Amino acid sequence: MRILLATYWKLPHVGGVWAYIQDLKAGLERLGHEVDVFALHPDEKSYYMLGTGQRVQKRYFKPLVEREIKAVYAAQQIPIDPWIVDQEIEFCTYALAASYFGLKKYDLIHAQDVISSRALWQIKPEGLPLINTIHGCLATEYWLSLEGKAPPEFIWKYACAREYYGATSSDLSIVPSKWLQQTLASYLVPIDHMEVVSYGMNVEHHLQRMKGNTTLKLPSNLNIIACPARLDKVKGHSSLLNALYKLKQTRSDWICLFIGDGYLRSELEKQTAHLGLSHHVLFVGSRNDVPALLQQSDIVVLPSLHDNQPYAVMEAQISRKPLVVSNAGGIPEMVRHNHTGLMAKAGDSNELSRYLQLLLENRSLSQRLAYNGYEWGIKQWSLPKMVDRVVDCYEILLSNQHIRKANHPPKYAGHYGSGICEMLRNNQGMYIPASFSIADDHIVGSIIFQAR
Repeated sequence: MRILLATYWKLPHVGGVWAYIQDLKAGLERLGHEVDVFALHPDEKSYYMLGTGQRVQKRYFKPLVEREIKAVYAAQQIPIDPWIVDQEIEFCTYALAASYFGLKKYDLIHAQDVISSRALWQIKPEGLPLINTIHGCLATEYWLSLEGKAPPEFIWKYACAREYYGATSSDLSIVPSKWLQQTLASYLVPIDHMEVVSYGMNVEHHLQRMKGNTTLKLPSNLNIIACPARLDKVKGHSSLLNALYKLKQTRSDWICLFIGDGYLRSELEKQTAHLGLSHHVLFVGSRNDVPALLQQSDIVVLPSLHDNQPYAVMEAQISRKPLVVSNAGGIPEMVRHNHTGLMAKAGDSNELSRYLQLLLENRSLSQRLAYNGYEWGIKQWSLPKMVDRVVDCYEILLSNQHIRKANHPPKYAGHYGSGICEMLRNNQGMYIPASFSIADDHIVGSIIFQAR
């Protein structure tokens, strides 16, 4: 079959979604399927089909969309936050870009996030199966990023609506963990609309990359602690720095690598300097040699405040490294405390520090946890098993054996942008269904209705 993997996010990038897409594509192609990948281009000014040379600039659609959406929102009695307006402009631009490349040639679409899922559900031909894999909960991440502050009312209602409509804009949703299934259920996504399929990884490829070289020269006389995670509030680096400060009071024979980058880097560097950890914490940025760095590390730590099924844990287990993790999100489904790793309460720097010190002091415990983690991970993170289960989901949809469980509002004639859609049909030959609306009635309606 011919399959489109699609995401709203930029590709390629360092992170779990990109690893998932690459591994799933390779696995599907080994089974004889044709696979395309549609995503935001790294220049962030265009959308493209990876590896094909096919690309379209945002500016072909965005001015048309922007004019229409701003007019619709400006006409509402209740003012809508400009951030929401911008999000919907980008969403609709993405939908039209997908239509520009043509969707009729595919047997099935597999979206990788709630935004692309909602867009493709609205723009795709009727009857074309759409499945999504949801890798995390954007609304919950947003809530945690506020650190206890109350979110603006409209933005929070928009975030909740986007989560619900994105998750239910599919014939079936795949989620990697039971935790994420329960989390999405709290946003009213039906439990039986979601199928739990754990991640898999290309173990042989990872083991081969572990043998590779790295340009980073690490001291041989110090213990290496690795924290492979993007620099984002939800990953808990601030708590880790506080834990490392406590660890430094008892021993200083270690350095910690912050592997990854993100908007929080400057703030974390300042915290590092303030705590006197500049000689102990190295910010090494986003890298392509992470497996080689893990090979040289003595401990892997992941102090997340919110997480789903992080690849960092999988890679550490396959690398035979002892783990210190938090109990956030789906991590307890991956690590059993004192058997395959040590698990601290999310945000508890005292526990993090204590467990890091315990592993540095107790080599036999480190070796036991590393061995148990590897033995469990090598069975659990099977890529062929993941691909087979995903294909089973495809076949259920294609054979019409599946009945949608989500109560997603029905499609109806598009209310906004009919002139724009007609022009694109005539001038570009694009397939745009009559139900497609430049301004999403469901999102606009839910925000305005809930605000009254």
